[in-house]
Order: sequence, then C-alpha cells, then structure tokens
Amino acid sequence: MPGRARDPLLLALELGLCATVLAAPLPFASVGRGGRLMLEVGGTVLGALWAARAALRGVRLPPRAAVAGLVGLLVLCVVQIAPLGRGALASVSPRGAAIRDAVQPKGEALAAESRVLGIAPEKLDPPPTLSLAPEATAGALRLGIALALFLLVATTVAAERGLDRVLAALLLSAAFQALYGTLVLASGHPTIWNLPKKYYLDCATGTFVNRNHFAGFLAAALPGGVALARRHLAALPRTVGRHRLVAFFGKEGVRALAFVLLTVLGLMGLLLSFSRAGIALGLFSVGITWLVTGRGRLAPRVVLPLLILALALVPLLQIGSERLAERYVRAAADFTSEGGRAMVWRDTAEMVRAFPWTGAGFGSFAAVYPLFRSQGVRLLYEHAHNDALQLAAEGGVLAVAFCALLLLALARPLAAGLTRRAGLPAVGAAAGLSALLLHALIDFNFHIPANAVVAAVLAGLLVGAPGPVPESP
Repeated sequence: MPGRARDPLLLALELGLCATVLAAPLPFASVGRGGRLMLEVGGTVLGALWAARAALRGVRLPPRAAVAGLVGLLVLCVVQIAPLGRGALASVSPRGAAIRDAVQPKGEALAAESRVLGIAPEKLDPPPTLSLAPEATAGALRLGIALALFLLVATTVAAERGLDRVLAALLLSAAFQALYGTLVLASGHPTIWNLPKKYYLDCATGTFVNRNHFAGFLAAALPGGVALARRHLAALPRTVGRHRLVAFFGKEGVRALAFVLLTVLGLMGLLLSFSRAGIALGLFSVGITWLVTGRGRLAPRVVLPLLILALALVPLLQIGSERLAERYVRAAADFTSEGGRAMVWRDTAEMVRAFPWTGAGFGSFAAVYPLFRSQGVRLLYEHAHNDALQLAAEGGVLAVAFCALLLLALARPLAAGLTRRAGLPAVGAAAGLSALLLHALIDFNFHIPANAVVAAVLAGLLVGAPGPVPESP
C-alpha cells in the first residue's frame, strides 16, 4: 500500500483518531461543556476530511444496517426537538403532553410571570416538543453526530491503514491514565489537574471523576495492547538459547516488551480503581485476548499472564487487597438494598411505559426521573446505571429498534474479531468493545463522552478490519 501510505488525507485521519483517544479522557473524561465541545469540533473536522477523502478516492463504509441504525437514531433526536402542535404532541406522547401542561404557566399566570421577569410570553411558553428537556436533547444530537463521524473515520482508517496505530494510541492513553491515577492516590493529595477531588478519594480514577468509568476505559483500551504484544512476539524468529535472547532484543521483541509493560501499568491502575465490574470485565477482556491470540504450548500461554498479573497486583497488595474483597462481598446488597440500582431500574421501566414510542428525549433522564423516583431512592441519579434501559426511556421503541440494527451489524465483525478471523489486532478491539457493552448493562459508560468515543472508534476499527494477516509458522 505505498500509495495509501503517502495519502496525506488518510494519514491526517489516522493521526486525528490517535489524538482523539489520547485527548478525550484528559478534561475529566470530557463530561463538561468544554470537553464535549472539543470532541464535537474534532469530530466535525475529521468528518470534513473524511468527506473530502471520500469524494477524491472513495472510502470503506460500515454495513448498511449500521448506517441505517446511526441515521435513525440521529433523525429521532431531531424529531424529539422539533416543535409540534399541542394536538400532535398529545397524540404521540400523551404523558409528555400532560407533564408539560402541568409545569408550564398558562393564561394570567403566564402573563404575570412575563411581566415580573421582563421576558416575552412566547419565551416562557415555547412550542411543545417530544423531548421534555430539549436543550439536553440538542446536546445529545451534537455529540451523537460526532460519534457517528468518529465511527466512519475509524472504519476507513482500519480498512486502509490497519488497526495498529490507533490501538497503540489507545493503550498509551490508558497507561497514562493508570499512572496518573496511581501517583495521585500514592501522593495522599487527591486532585485532578490541581482541582480537589470530591468523590472516590481512596482509589485511582485517573482524570475521570468516577472510578467505574475510569475502569471501563481501561477495560476497553488494554486488550488492544495485549493483541499488539502477541503480534510482535509471534514475529520473533523461532530460534533457541542465546540466539532466542538476542532476537528478543531486536525490533519486534522491544516493541512487544513495551506493549507488555504499558499493559502492566494499565492493569495496576485498573486494580486500584476498586471498581468491581470494571476490574472483572477488564481482567476478562485482557485474559480472553491473551488466550485467543496465542498459539503453541499451554504452559507458556498461562505462566506469562500470571506473571503480568502478579506484577500488577503489587500496588494493590500494599494498599490493602481486603478492601477490594469486601466490595465484592457487598456487591449483591448494594444492588438490591433500599434505594439501590435495582429500584432505580424498576423506576426507569416505569418511564419506558410512560413514553413507549419516542421516549422522553435523549439526555432528559436527569430532568424526568424525579417524576418516577421511588420514595426509597434518596441519592441523586442522573443516569439509570443501565444504558439499555435508559435508551428505552429516552428514545422509546424506535431508539431500541435503531440500536438493535446497529448491534446486529456489529455482531459479525465482533465474532470475527473474537475468533481471530480478522487478525490479531481485531481480537483486542473486539474484546475491548465487548467489555464496554457488558459494563453498560450495570453502568452508564456510553453517557461518558470519552468512553463513548472509544466505543465508536473500536466499532469502526472492527467494521473496517482488513482481515487476517499471514502469521509466522
């Protein structure tokens, strides 16, 4: 591919993806307005470059079902914020119309409030929309467009330049997050960029606010590094004794060692997050990647990962592994206790029944959930801690159908990755994306912009994976 290697637009797209996965977690996982704006602008710029490349030389596209699912979700988002007549709103979303009528001032009350505030009456009573939080839904639309563009760009980059560089950048990002989180925890001064941490003061969170999302990011990023390490190890010449050692310190061996060391560093941070599901899924995704990408005798395939895990365990053992054990013991009680996630899930199911077709509006959960919250739930829940349930509550049956289209289109690339048919790097990408998808069933990683970007990039890499490469005999 010498021509493609010199293609400046293609190189710019690859470098842009690498920069995105490196930068997205840095501003508190991009959950604030500035971080989201950075991702939206970055997605728009890469999308424009991708469109130029498509016009000049053509590009690889995701399957039609995936494109249909993405377009459907974005169009539904637009429909949710489009002004409707009161009659149309009442026919499509009766509960939404009733809630709006209950909270919006009318008649003399509207006129009086307008005079007091000095605001035109039409601004206090805007046209009704399907979304009960139209500003939040507009924000979800902007970020959704950026995520779709990242997926398209990743598909093209993977098809024409491979997965290696983007997966390496993702591993480097994970290693930095783990190192930063570990150093902050060891310092005894819990801060993020010199700002005092308010939550999770006794565990590593990197530049994330929440330890679970920090662990989710690592669980998605580390398998790619394992796959790259195994790829370089497989490229070592099959020599013995002293010649084998000399070969190990050649180019391929040094690269493999670098990927292994970065993975160890990431695993240290993962364990120090004390995130139960994040640790379990991270170890599972890394372990699956190691086993699937390896060949030959079973003993070396088991001994080396155990050694890697032993090294990663050292900081946890010094801090106190009994804390993590206690958290796993309490796991069931935390879910089923009064006001726990199980109760929030039941409340969210009531939201789904209240807005069955088009939902309450993407991004509206924090505003609408208090209307359905059980008395036993005393904590502030801005998310359902189950992305599938929240999708149904915010987007209704239509959103679930469009998302199902997208997932069905990803099923074959995921299977090809996890079974090694798409090459060794694709195994790591598939394991990382699988970890995020499973974690989303008990948390809200897809509502954290940095993690959502990683999911979009991994999905695009899998869809565009060029297929298996010849392996050393």
